[in-house]
Formats: sequence, C-alpha cells, structure tokens
Amino acid sequence: ASFVEPYRLVTERADVAIAPPRAPSRPITVAVLADIQCVEVTAREHEAVRRAMDAKPDLVLLPGDFVQVGFHRLHEIAPAFRELLAPLDATLGVYCVQGDTDTRRDIEMLIEGTRVRLLDDQVITLERDGLRITLGGIGLDFDSVSARAALRDIESRPGDDDLRIVTAHRPDVVYGLSPNSRVDLVVVGHTHGGQVAFPFFGPPIISSEVPRAVGWGGLHDLQGRRIYVSRGIGWEHGSAPRLRFLSPPEVSILTLR
Repeated sequence: ASFVEPYRLVTERADVAIAPPRAPSRPITVAVLADIQCVEVTAREHEAVRRAMDAKPDLVLLPGDFVQVGFHRLHEIAPAFRELLAPLDATLGVYCVQGDTDTRRDIEMLIEGTRVRLLDDQVITLERDGLRITLGGIGLDFDSVSARAALRDIESRPGDDDLRIVTAHRPDVVYGLSPNSRVDLVVVGHTHGGQVAFPFFGPPIISSEVPRAVGWGGLHDLQGRRIYVSRGIGWEHGSAPRLRFLSPPEVSILTLR
C-alpha cells in the first residue's frame, strides 16, 4: 500500500456508447490525466503522459490537481512540469480545469508555452468529421454562479446532433445537471478512487457526495447522467501518508463510439 501500489500505474479503458443522432462516424479517443498531483516530476509522470499519447487521442482532458508543492516551490517545479506537458497534443485540443491543489495563477504558470488550455466555467465548440463537439470546462467551485450558468448553457443549447462533454475536478458537478441530461459524458477526478478501498465494500472515504461506488472510479450512470471518475495518477501529500490500496493510479482512455 505504501511502496508498491502508489507506483503501479495502470491504463484503464472504457467504451462510451453515444446516441445515434450524434454518434461519431469513427470513434473519438479521449485521454484523461487526472490528479497528477506530484511534488517532483519523475519517470512515473512521464510514463503516464507517454501512455496517453500512445493512445493517439483526439482529445486530452486534465481534470485538475497538477502539483502539490506549495507556492514557495512552484517556480522550482514549473520548468520540469512544463516539460512533462510539452508532448501533449491532440487534433481536438488539450484542456484542463482547476483542482484543489493549484490556483488559477499556478495553472497559468504551469501550462505556459504548452498546448494545454485552461477552461474556467467556459463552453467551447470543436469539430471533427463534420460532428460538432460541445465541451464545457467547470472550475473548482462547481456551485458558483458562473459554473451554474456554464452548465445551463451546455445543457440547454438547442439541437440533438452535437456531442456534449463536461469536464471538472470534483464529481459533485454532476448534480448540477438535470436527470437524463442532454450532456453525453462528464469526466472528473478528485477522489483518487478513495486511495484505499476494502474488498466487497470499496473506499470508506471519497471526499464527495456521489455514491461510494462512483467515487471508486470508472464509468457510471446517475439517473441518466453518465460520469467517468478517474482515480488519477498521484496521491495526497503533505501530512497524509503515501497510500493506495485496491485503487491504483490510472491513465484513463475513453472511446466514444
């Protein structure tokens, strides 16, 4: 739990079925690198980026928590972290949102000169093979006025022929959407899969109001709202012990068909 599983990076894959009116003519691959949350950039973080790029993603999402070093060490780690992000590239783009461990100013420093774009309660439109993809990026405060406005925007736009994706840090953002939402997929991180889970029970703590099974990770349906929770790459630092058990760190590869 302290010396093996925190470093046992796995690649999790999930197929996401898209309704016929907006199903892509060929699959869309989304690579998710959640909760990198490092105190130094090592070969492990570079391996995670390599696995993401090996999937030849059409879209890359980074749902928050880049580093956990504190303001006094941010300038020290920033060059190595920018070097880590430099290979990230995708035809539809590379997008991140703010998590708990980084301020907006931190993120702007950490992504400077890379292809990563920060979305903060914003909705943008992308296109591939004639299919419109509407992407919403929700900031850390998923219940703020601007976050609720962005969720209403992406959910209420007219038409049934565009693919709609929301990415945010915390899974609780899903409750800002209506049951049987028009949004096709929500992609989040934050929980680390609880970091520690027990057989037949799951994680005792997930730091979220979503059901424990959802917080443990993977693709789930919450009253017609589909959500993928990535267990992320890192773990909690500071005074927290280095622990992962039955919740190994993951690079997530989602295939939208």
